[in-house]
Amino acid sequence: MDPARRDHLLNALWVIDEDGRATAEALAAAARGPVGPEDVAALRAEGLVDEVYGQLPLTPAGRVLAQALVRRFRLSGALLHAVYGMDPERADALACDLEHDLRPELTDALCTFLGHPTASPRGRPIPPGACCAAHRTTVEAPVVPLAELRPGERARVVYLKPRDHHRLHRLTSLGLTPNVLLDLHQRQPAFCVRFEGTELAFDRDVAADIFVARVGG
Repeated sequence: MDPARRDHLLNALWVIDEDGRATAEALAAAARGPVGPEDVAALRAEGLVDEVYGQLPLTPAGRVLAQALVRRFRLSGALLHAVYGMDPERADALACDLEHDLRPELTDALCTFLGHPTASPRGRPIPPGACCAAHRTTVEAPVVPLAELRPGERARVVYLKPRDHHRLHRLTSLGLTPNVLLDLHQRQPAFCVRFEGTELAFDRDVAADIFVARVGG
């Protein structure tokens, strides 16, 4: 099953479960389009949903995925509504695109930024996250200098901001460009990173010019 289609159906399954009407007919209504037996079969094959006496309950694995999707979707809608003043319908339409791009750490940052909202613009409950339980009030910057990484952390290069053109040319010629995934191996006596089969060492000044986003896992 196409991942976007799967996510759309999981979101709809969460909604009909909230309403206590987890049937195929309710799923089609929540998904705003036809849902065929092949869709249900594909979700069952992935272990995300069961089919019991005409009901379509989410499995434990399905609930984990659906909850994360719904959390991202409703937080995105809350952002568009609160910050940009969009009406709930327009906010939901745009949130459908945003939800696929939010990483877990950015989702919690968004939730913290909004003050841990408990309901979407349409009044639907927003599943809480770890940031809510911890009552976080500050948002950690998603993009930081490589110099702030700890050994063993993985990150994606976002941009380079060197203090001279020669340094920029040297880094890019070695393959250290935006979107490259790297692992920080050590900080002392020099910063040592590994990426795409290359190992590169440089001093703290250079590490401070490379801006990255941490990658979990």
